[in-house]
Amino acid sequence: MAEALQETVKNELRTAHDQNKLLRFDGRTIIAIGAIALSLTGYVLQDARNTSRRDAEIETTKSRVTRLEEIAATNTEGRVRTEVELGELREGQAEIKRMIEAHDNQSKKVAPRN
Repeated sequence: MAEALQETVKNELRTAHDQNKLLRFDGRTIIAIGAIALSLTGYVLQDARNTSRRDAEIETTKSRVTRLEEIAATNTEGRVRTEVELGELREGQAEIKRMIEAHDNQSKKVAPRN
């Protein structure tokens, strides 16, 4: 009976020892877990930097596009205004030409009478 009791205690101790081995971490395991944690942290930080940089580039591009649209609108207004002014100048030139022609025609009519 003593031998059976000794054998049972020995088996219990062996089982408890095996369970402790499964739960215990050695130095290499802790270092490996730390390396994995550092790698994951690095990836997260790199992704955050990339996202931040991409967001900044998007905002810069948006402001550039807005500025270019403002410049295009200003240029379009200037072109329209210039076209209107050119049309008015052409009309003025045509009127001046008609007045000169009328004056020349009157001068030609008056000259033969003298």
